Amino acid sequence: MSNPGSGHGIDSRPDAARLIALVNALGHHYNAIVFWTTLLVASCVVVVAIAVHILLSLASRRQRRIVEIRNRELMRRDMDRLAEYQNGLPKSAPAVRQPFERGVAAMEASGWDRAVGHFRDAMLEARGAEIVALFNLTGVCLYTQGLSSDALANFEEALRLAEQFRDEAGKAPALSNIGVIMHDRGELDRALQYKEKALAKAHQLGDQWAEAIYLANIGNIWHDKADLDKALEYHEQALELSRDLGDKWGVATDLASIASIFRDQGAYDQALEYNKEALALARSIGHRLGIVTNLSNIAGIYRYKGELDMALQYGERALAAARKVGYRVGVATDLGNVGLTLADMKKYEQAVPKLAESLAILLATGVADGPRQVLSGLVRCEDKLGRKRVAELLKGAGLDEPGVADVLERIDQVRRKKPAPKPKRRARRPGRGQPAA
Repeated sequence: MSNPGSGHGIDSRPDAARLIALVNALGHHYNAIVFWTTLLVASCVVVVAIAVHILLSLASRRQRRIVEIRNRELMRRDMDRLAEYQNGLPKSAPAVRQPFERGVAAMEASGWDRAVGHFRDAMLEARGAEIVALFNLTGVCLYTQGLSSDALANFEEALRLAEQFRDEAGKAPALSNIGVIMHDRGELDRALQYKEKALAKAHQLGDQWAEAIYLANIGNIWHDKADLDKALEYHEQALELSRDLGDKWGVATDLASIASIFRDQGAYDQALEYNKEALALARSIGHRLGIVTNLSNIAGIYRYKGELDMALQYGERALAAARKVGYRVGVATDLGNVGLTLADMKKYEQAVPKLAESLAILLATGVADGPRQVLSGLVRCEDKLGRKRVAELLKGAGLDEPGVADVLERIDQVRRKKPAPKPKRRARRPGRGQPAA
């Protein structure tokens, strides 16, 4: 047998030893420094390429998971907290202050129509930036009733007047609340622009209470853009700031939003833990909209887990709480979720009226994603019950003939967008002169 490295015969050394010998030989042949530097750089390039490939693969997998979750037909409602703005109204002249105080009291009692009336009375005597605050509060009341177009008009007027009267403090809440409506309508990039302007203005003014609200709202937008890491980053900032300020309403909202991220990551037990903590806090401080949102989100988690009885129980509690508060978008969401849960339980006749009522509210309020999910549920019901029975149930739910026809047409539109199922190939029986397979 020849000597190793002589260039003749078969090298019987292990592969690792042969590789080292080859590297040493090359190192002697070329300039050693150049050789080893080149080898090091090449190794780094390979390592970086592998790392990038792994990260892209994980990101792609996570993106597919988010899409899969979004396709489960569960209506999400991670509530964007509206920014209320009162400016100097608590210290204004009696002709303005008294109707303003009555309006605030009506808001606390969920008397949204009464509150709007009182704020409009106050506008008759208000001056300058006081009017900015009254338009903002009126918009909040209208939005909660599901009158998003009217709310948007009030927030836009608040912004216009804030610029006219150079009310810098009034600009941020107006910008933020316009962003909330853009978010509801599915215009995520526009919503983000408004929210980021509001956040910059609040930071400039040193208004940390408002900053916490805007950080959380931006987190919700990134959540809907399927960037869970960025969403979590914003929500954790908001939670830390809310805790520092002692803003329990903010803490409850931020905990619920973080729970939603855990839910979409498939960490259902962790999501339940956060939602239940948020629910307990919301109850302790009388945060009624927070109670609605957390009950609804807990119902959704149980539905993901396949625990449909628990999902229905929490969903019905959420619906009752939303009706009591007069939170119309919440009512629509919870009706939809209850209807979808009933469909999962094969209780299709009970599901149809819930889904129909939800659809009517969602179409009226302009919430972007809800109608598609509700209609998908109605398609499932029609598959099981037939068109005639669904039409009867829609009439029983209070829809007139044009209303029933409109819903059925929307169901047909959903069906047309679905790819047609591939026809199953039937096995052919061998006939005369035809060989058997």
